[in-house]
This record gives sequence, C-alpha cells and structure tokens, in this order.
Amino acid sequence: MLKTKLASVAAAAVLSLGVMGSVQADPLTIISGGFKFTIDNYDSGTTRYPNGAPVCNTVASCDTAAGINKAPGSVGSVNTSADTMGIFSVALITRISDNTVFWQKGTDGYLTGVFGNLMDHEVNAGCIGTSCVTSANSVGGTWALYMNNVDYDPTLGPLVGPGKDLNALTYPGITGGTLWLSGVFGTGAIAGDTTTTYTSTYNTATLAGGGQAYLDVTGGSAKNQFDTNGLTDLNGNKHDLFMDITFNDADGKASSIGWTVTSAGQIKGNAVPEPGTMALAGLALLGAGLASRRRKA
Repeated sequence: MLKTKLASVAAAAVLSLGVMGSVQADPLTIISGGFKFTIDNYDSGTTRYPNGAPVCNTVASCDTAAGINKAPGSVGSVNTSADTMGIFSVALITRISDNTVFWQKGTDGYLTGVFGNLMDHEVNAGCIGTSCVTSANSVGGTWALYMNNVDYDPTLGPLVGPGKDLNALTYPGITGGTLWLSGVFGTGAIAGDTTTTYTSTYNTATLAGGGQAYLDVTGGSAKNQFDTNGLTDLNGNKHDLFMDITFNDADGKASSIGWTVTSAGQIKGNAVPEPGTMALAGLALLGAGLASRRRKA
C-alpha cells in the first residue's frame, strides 16, 4: 500500500513539474506584470530642415520644407511622405521589478522588426547662439515584429529594393519570419495633442537626440498577451506599450551604409499570462491535489 501511495505521489509530482517545465521552456508565455524590451535600431529619417519656428505645420508643407533632404527610406516607397522608418532588433526582454530575463537575443532566437509610415506634420527648428535644435512631431506609424533564426542585416540599407520597402513593412531577412507582434503608433505622447503619434527632438548638426511614442498592438501570435491597454497616456487614453529611444550617428556607422542614425532604447508595458499558460499551471496544481487526496484516502 505504501509503495502504491508513493508511486501515485511521484507520478503527480512528475506531472506537476512536467507541466510547469513545459511552461518555462518558452519564457515568452509566462511574462506577467511590468516588462521591458531593450532594442537597437537603424533609422532612416528626414533631417536638415531649414531653421524657422515653425518650419511647417502640415504633412504637405513639411514635405515641401524637407525638399531633397527627405528620408532615404521614403524615396521610391509606397509612402513618399514618410519621414521616420527603420528596422529594429530586440536584445532582451526582462521583468522590470527584478530584472528577470525572459528572452535573450541569440540564446532564444531573434526578434527583429520593421517600422514606418511616420509622417512629420509639425516641425520647429531654431538656434540659440551656435546651438541649433529641431523638434518634429509625426502622425501615422505602423510596425511589425517577427521571430527569426538570424538577426537583421542593416547593410542592406533603407532604399527601396527587391522585397524591401520600410513603409510597406517589408525587409529581407525580417518579414520572412513568423509574425509575433504588429501594431500602430498611438497618440498621447504630448499633453493636449490628440494628433501626434511620435515626437522627437535632436541637435540639428549632430543629429543626436531622442523620441517617444505609445504603441498599440493589433496582431501577431502574441497579440493576446500584450494587447492589455495597461498604460495611460498624457491625455487619459489607454495603450499597450511605450517606446523611449535615443539616437545619433556619432560613429558614422549608420550613414556609412545609407541610414540616418542608429538608435537604442526600450519599450515598456504590462502583460498578462496567456490562457494556455494558466491552464497548464492549473493542471499542475490539479495533479498535486489529486496526489494529496489519494494519500489521505
């Protein structure tokens, strides 16, 4: 009898550990609470606007003001009015509260993406002494993140070519993977502004600066986990993610292969366990409970 009881307990323990082990085998399915994506970007952007306050206040007038300085990635694109676009790669996914690493580039594969369709609709540029600063607000914006076996290849550059259009969200080596998340840029990064979806400020000469935006999830295999509306913007509206980046071309690495700047930053949000994850955890607890009942019987 004792042998039978011990066997049932052991079997239930194996079931419990096995189920929980299967959950932990894919760390992306157990993210909950606050999390952070650490990302690296190559950006193609419209810069070198003429000094003025304001330079322009509509998409059309900003196109005119930009002239030949339009973003390289908009040339020949499906959206020639786009002013910010690029590719990005996720380096880490961590939990904010304790820095637990859920996913790491290379070790767990590659998450690489494309973003585009951000159109400047309001630009101000001015100087104080020899220091000149440009501020640009954009509308629109789409993005997509894919699971891949290799990292992105920025040496392909931003110009439209075979299978490549940043504003159509196509890029060789990225969009051939499995779509994991996709979405749009949301409004709300500026208080009282219900139009701007991305805001950036940079040194006019060095292009060193930063940008912020809220992101809304609309598709991908992980949509249900990250479509949480867990963040509130400056105007009281809900969003899924918030992106904060810094950029420059101090080392000339971006411009040497056709891009405008390289970027680094983070995307924060709140996630909930997938229903499948909760079900597996429940089965694990059920297995332990059955073992306890059998032991008491």
